[in-house]
Amino acid sequence: ETLRLIVNEGKKRGIPTITHAVSVIDTLAAVDAGTAVLVHTPHIGRLEEDPAAVEKIAKAGIPMTSTLAVFTPHFGADNTPLFRDGLPFPWNTISSAGQGPVNARLLWEAGVSIGYGTDTSWAPKDSLRDELRALSLTFSPRDIVTIMTRNAARSALKADTLGTLEPGKLGDLVVIDG
Repeated sequence: ETLRLIVNEGKKRGIPTITHAVSVIDTLAAVDAGTAVLVHTPHIGRLEEDPAAVEKIAKAGIPMTSTLAVFTPHFGADNTPLFRDGLPFPWNTISSAGQGPVNARLLWEAGVSIGYGTDTSWAPKDSLRDELRALSLTFSPRDIVTIMTRNAARSALKADTLGTLEPGKLGDLVVIDG
């Protein structure tokens, strides 16, 4: 009910609500509340055991920002596995590293728009590398292009100006021969 109140107040003021939902239960509550964007692929809870939840999340049409790399280690210069905050990697979270990608794929196949995002404090170049590594475990290169472009713009609530190459949108393009 608290989340629903927050979403409704945001709507009254023209402010979209972005919900950081890490579990299937959190995600379903955010869908029920009508949040504008879901951040985090749910990694606590098994969507393969709940097809009705997958369908409900997909039917809501709410874009989701993936942060799959948060539960896989970032490696420091000395090859030490680190967590998003620079502390030692908490190996007890490894089940999330498995469940998050499975849930992401199930949601993707149901039609959920999953866009690129990160949940770490690393430099952008490092966060991008880590997230691409995590995404490539679950998604094809073609899927990842969509995740990094059109869907990332949708998750950032900027699909009207970014994400695809078409008249009236902003963009940078580099063409390389070879």
